[in-house]
Amino acid sequence: MEKLEENKLGVLGYKIENHEYTVKLRWKDGKENEHHSPENGFVVVDPSTGVRMGAIKGKDALKILEKNSPNLNEEDFSWLDYVS
Repeated sequence: MEKLEENKLGVLGYKIENHEYTVKLRWKDGKENEHHSPENGFVVVDPSTGVRMGAIKGKDALKILEKNSPNLNEEDFSWLDYVS
């Protein structure tokens, strides 16, 4: 069972504390980190233009990470890809 956890990709766990999601991730390349986001969501800004592109709710952000982090490396992930 431990071997499965060692090889698991994507969201390894999360918690909500002080109205903030803390999500532990293992990306496709095996690198691990934590992502923090407000429970009520956040605005996504295009860093090249400073333009607000949209917003993502906290629970939706968790779903996006669950679905996509096993298939991407951290440097390939951008919230810009998930706002409409």
